[in-house]
Amino acid sequence: MLGELTIRDAVVDDAPWLGLAHAIAVEEAYGHYFPEEFMQRNTVERRTQMWAETLALDSGDAQKPRVVVAESDSQIVGFGAFGPARDADAPMDYELWRLYVLSSAYGTGLATRMLHALDPDRTPSYLWVMEKNTRAIAFYRKHGYQPDGAVEHLKLIGDLPKIRMTRSTG
Repeated sequence: MLGELTIRDAVVDDAPWLGLAHAIAVEEAYGHYFPEEFMQRNTVERRTQMWAETLALDSGDAQKPRVVVAESDSQIVGFGAFGPARDADAPMDYELWRLYVLSSAYGTGLATRMLHALDPDRTPSYLWVMEKNTRAIAFYRKHGYQPDGAVEHLKLIGDLPKIRMTRSTG
């Protein structure tokens, strides 16, 4: 049972805990169908390094996303990042980079709260989601995102497809 949930902006010191939560979230969401070779590279150390680099970006850096964490009993149980589009051919200026909730928080409404914290104005934006992640696709549809027909195959993850979803208005 989860305790009280708190959502706040992430800070550099959160990187190790974000790394741990990210590795767990990927295992929970994709461990059943991502190739073993990828899952072996899904380490806490790699995820921690990625978050340390992201959170260390200068606040004036135009490429820095807003990163939030959700905590329960001092443990990160969800996290997300929203910021400038990263794709050269982006359909919109902003992108939901990632949004994960650990399975212990499924069904609590936490993902909705985090999405609102990341983007309270419902900025026109896009995201990428694994084609087989029907739970996430349904969640994003509920929040105004629709598939736009773009598909990308991830060569480093067994050539699995991800789809792009866009939300044009608040």
